[in-house]
Amino acid sequence: MLVSLRWLNDYIDLSTVAIDDLSKTLTSIGLEVEGIKHVKPLLGDVVVGKILSAEQHPNADKLRVTKVDIGRGEPLTIVCGAPNARAGIKVVVATIGSELPGNFKIKESKIRGEKSFGMLCSAEELGLAGGHDGIIELPESVAVGSSVAEYFHMDDTIIEIGLTPNRSDCLGLIGLARDVAAKLNKPLKTPQDQTLGVDATLKSETHIKVSIEGSDDSRRFTALYVADVRAIPSPRWMQSRLLSAGMRPINLLVDATNFVMLESGQPIHAYDERDIGGKSLSVRRAKEGESIKSLDGQERKLVPGDIVIADAQKAVGIAGVMGGANSEIKNDTQNIVIEVAHFNPSLVRKTSKRFALHTEASHRFERGVDVQNTAWVAKRVAGLIALATDEQRKELGLDVPPVRIAGAAVDHYPKPFTAKSIELRVARLHTITGIKTLSSKGAAAILERLGCKVVTSSETAVTVTAPSWRHDIEREVDLIEEVVRIHGYEHIPLTLPKMEIGALPEHPLIDFIDQNKATLADIGLHETVSFPFMGAQDFEHLGLPPEHPLAAAVKLVNPLVEHQRFMRTTMIVGLIQALVQNRRNGLKGTRLFELARTFHEPKTLSPSLSEPWQTLAVQGDHVPVKARKDDRPIERTKVAAILDPSFQPKTWNKPEEQAGFFHGKAFLTQWLASLGIRTLRFETVDSKDFPFLHPGASARIWSDAGVYLGWLGELHPRTTKAYDLDTAPTVFEIDLEAVLKAFGVQKSYISGNLRFPPSTRDVALLVPTETSYDAFMKSFVNFKRRKYLKDQRLFDIYQGQNLPEGKKSMAFSLTFFDTEKTLTDAEVDKELEALLGWLKDDLSAEQR
Repeated sequence: MLVSLRWLNDYIDLSTVAIDDLSKTLTSIGLEVEGIKHVKPLLGDVVVGKILSAEQHPNADKLRVTKVDIGRGEPLTIVCGAPNARAGIKVVVATIGSELPGNFKIKESKIRGEKSFGMLCSAEELGLAGGHDGIIELPESVAVGSSVAEYFHMDDTIIEIGLTPNRSDCLGLIGLARDVAAKLNKPLKTPQDQTLGVDATLKSETHIKVSIEGSDDSRRFTALYVADVRAIPSPRWMQSRLLSAGMRPINLLVDATNFVMLESGQPIHAYDERDIGGKSLSVRRAKEGESIKSLDGQERKLVPGDIVIADAQKAVGIAGVMGGANSEIKNDTQNIVIEVAHFNPSLVRKTSKRFALHTEASHRFERGVDVQNTAWVAKRVAGLIALATDEQRKELGLDVPPVRIAGAAVDHYPKPFTAKSIELRVARLHTITGIKTLSSKGAAAILERLGCKVVTSSETAVTVTAPSWRHDIEREVDLIEEVVRIHGYEHIPLTLPKMEIGALPEHPLIDFIDQNKATLADIGLHETVSFPFMGAQDFEHLGLPPEHPLAAAVKLVNPLVEHQRFMRTTMIVGLIQALVQNRRNGLKGTRLFELARTFHEPKTLSPSLSEPWQTLAVQGDHVPVKARKDDRPIERTKVAAILDPSFQPKTWNKPEEQAGFFHGKAFLTQWLASLGIRTLRFETVDSKDFPFLHPGASARIWSDAGVYLGWLGELHPRTTKAYDLDTAPTVFEIDLEAVLKAFGVQKSYISGNLRFPPSTRDVALLVPTETSYDAFMKSFVNFKRRKYLKDQRLFDIYQGQNLPEGKKSMAFSLTFFDTEKTLTDAEVDKELEALLGWLKDDLSAEQR
């Protein structure tokens, strides 16, 4: 927010306060100063002059050669092309060496053969809004030679303040001045009500009626009728104030609404009375198929959720965001309706975000405005228009009628504001702040300076009502914050905490994530971070039909871009996009991994998920228990990796090496082995579950403890082509929470430091030829008498001579140990005998 020091002085006397001290004061009360700029738009000598003569240029019909008195030395000869340049008027003179806005430097020049020693300036050249073509004509009362910057209030100091969203009251200068006045204990100067132009016989209700259709859409809707207005230039003091806030002056009617908005923090809109159909304005929801052309010239399609201002036939404004072009102020406007309202902040924000249209009005409505202030604001705007019109008529000699203001506004305010009483206990104030010198009387005085009203007061407590403009004051602790903010944080005593602080237990997944990031980097993968979004085209590229579990995506209401409309359900989309970008930039051999979360919409997940997708219906362990009880999106922590097909670039002594399924398997097994998960089961995939993977080069992955981990494979040729890749990369995606679960199981089997030696036994088993390795792994896991068996590895498969028909031999190395003692041969043989009996019953396995 930009704040003019000149303007701020209108509401609080800061003449004795240095700018550095003011900056410290603002920051100390929570209004952070982000920058200070001393503005001097006119550099050098730009002064008031008087044209003594204006002769026709000898070589140009439309130019005049003028003699101008600037109060010192000989009159200046200046060539001017303005049609209103004539003898006797006072003008703005930019002398040689001065500089105008836009870095326009004035130099001595020769124009059509005549020398010119300066320039007579128009309003546009000074950055002001002008009323007609030509140079500025100043009043006769202005002294020749005086500073133009001083006359137009141009020299100023601009303070940039960063406001927190809860301080919407400080989006107006009065609110800002109120806080500063409370801190400095100075009186606040509020604008006086203007009675000029008020006509008690003029009734607003005769010309306009207002209504609110939905009580949740608007709390108050006020309209004031003003007659005999003209769209003339606003006074120089008003223009300079608007320019200091970064706003361009347009005309008095528009400038007055902007001026009061910056002053009060309340957005205002003025309508041309001629364009209001049926003499009525209402707050309602947009109708299906309705549209409006906004003031920025854009045709905007409305949806039923939008709130609009409408007359009897059409929408005339997007409530809280921007007015409509169909009722805007025009050059020939003569009668206006000033509208001031309070709109639902969340609805204004929703509409503003949907249109990607952030305006000065929406910025204020989204944060909340003062519902009690609408009638005063409407009168303030009307009073300024009347006052400024009278000033301009006298100063510029304009032939305009006096403005007439209706005696009262029409005001729809169904549920008036009721102030809430809040008690502040002195003992609580002392406990929270540690400032024992603060009394109830002192606290009450501070709160009163901030606009609170004291209801009751005693030595032990004070009860106040919060003002209507402070939506953030709701509880006792809020009052404590206000008191200490104004009293000064520097008064809080510096003491060490006396409580005992113990380390909070950290979720094991947090350390596990850090550990795995380091491990994945150690084995040669590079970490990347991608956006957690995907688009409809990604579902198509992956071949995912709407009923597929990975298509149950969380949809964003307001995506930044169309191709990021959904939260990701799989990590590989971001990795594929990173690989594509790298290939386009000529980078080969990419090996990337990402460790992050996927998001799944429980409402659209099928109640009967197939085995690979059952974890998608289980909320991640990191999510608080409370969050798991509702229908919030399910989050799972995943690890995904991608290997560029060009695994090793070509060198002088060997050809390029292509990465495939087994390269991915090598990275995966190396990573999991570091966690103690040394034996994995790989199963073929169903193409319906994994349409994006090559059916002949992909697998589902299980730990030997029976925990499903994820999948691995080369991309399907169809998906490869969809992402504009010439060869298929290898990808894998593993559920890290499942890995943590498997890691816990394995950890109970294998200890990092063995105190006692293990015992090994090699056994060769004769089994039917159709018996798979996977079947053996499941059987080992399901062996109920397993006590000392910690690891089993297949080291040989034989099928051929000397074996019965239909049989094959599978040889395993079995490891037994106990963490508490050295096992005897008898103990090992006893468990081995039980295991062989179990395998015979389960798999028809016989020892050779």
